Amino acid sequence: MFKGGSLTTLVATLILVSTLIIIMEWRAVRGLGKDAHAEGHSITADLTGPNDADADGGFLGKRQVEGQLPSFPAPPEVRHHICQSATYELKELPKVTMVIPYLNETWVQIRSTLSSVLSYTPSEILDEILMVDDGNSKEWQHHEELRNLHPKVRVHRNEERQGLIRSKVIGAKLVTSPVIVFMEPHCIVNKQWLEPLLVQLAHSDGHSTIVMPVLDIIPEANFNDYKVANHHIGGFDWSLTFNWMALISERNHSYHPPDPYETPALSGGIFALWRDWWDKSGTYDTNMTEWGGEHIEMSMRTWRCGGRIEVVPCSRIGHVFRARNPYVVHPTQVVRNQKRAALVWLDEHLEDFYKEAPIARHMDAGDVQERLDLKAKLNCKSIDWYIKNVYPELMTHQPRRR
Repeated sequence: MFKGGSLTTLVATLILVSTLIIIMEWRAVRGLGKDAHAEGHSITADLTGPNDADADGGFLGKRQVEGQLPSFPAPPEVRHHICQSATYELKELPKVTMVIPYLNETWVQIRSTLSSVLSYTPSEILDEILMVDDGNSKEWQHHEELRNLHPKVRVHRNEERQGLIRSKVIGAKLVTSPVIVFMEPHCIVNKQWLEPLLVQLAHSDGHSTIVMPVLDIIPEANFNDYKVANHHIGGFDWSLTFNWMALISERNHSYHPPDPYETPALSGGIFALWRDWWDKSGTYDTNMTEWGGEHIEMSMRTWRCGGRIEVVPCSRIGHVFRARNPYVVHPTQVVRNQKRAALVWLDEHLEDFYKEAPIARHMDAGDVQERLDLKAKLNCKSIDWYIKNVYPELMTHQPRRR
């Protein structure tokens, strides 16, 4: 037990950790648009106009398809000209179910997310959109509105909050489609956002590739705005905190846009993968709680256990990057999740994690034997292999001296 000054120190440290996580993630978002002019792809589109706002503050633009779908802020055309001219044989692409957990999300943004998906996604390849209500109170559930939106929208409710990590696992268990697309309820997808992801998955050896779209930026303060992001790789430091790293054009001088490119780490919760690989590779660590750390764990596990992660620039999605979540996230749980990932995946570099996150050293992270057994079963490679072959930049993130 903590007493006196020790308790005060613990509380102060937790507040500091929480603040640092928020600051680092916000700086990562700002970095997405950095050097945009150098790449020649800087676009800022203000999509508002006179008489465009509805009673809820949402955008009322032209409908994207005939029918009864609500309108949404139509994104600007920011795709590479090669992407714009691409054609796809839909009958050759696998079908998908989208899994979208939500908690305390506004109906305006949920509605726009789903309207853009249903407008820009061929029905032939979309089986279902599964909304996972993670214990919302009645005013945030939106069940009737969701079911009335489109026949392909289904709602599953967690009677008690399970957290984002477990909600994705719960939703994925209900999927029968060959491909799962994990999505978030505050996005606007662009034209042909899904087809290039599925083409890349179709080329995946052993179904072991995970694919991500490019995440453009919808400012938190203006859902009707849209800012194009650059082609960065995702990475993290020894504290296992995500950040956008180098531009792919700087990391690989032979790179030709808009080719797909490898990234060492997933940025978060928007990606597509084969359902059989999701199961085979261990889904998420369900002893992680709430939110945070799962994408770093999955990134190291994927690369080291026979898979790969790629960004597909022809797929673009506008995403609201928020300074804080609309639901409670306990900083101790984020650090606990990160420690679980460190205990399993950092091998002889575990001390580097503790130097960056000293509060985690004596924290109870629970039993990780099940994940260690999974690591052995999948015959996963070492962290040193990952650094050498996938993410050498990690060695430049030297732990702070204390």
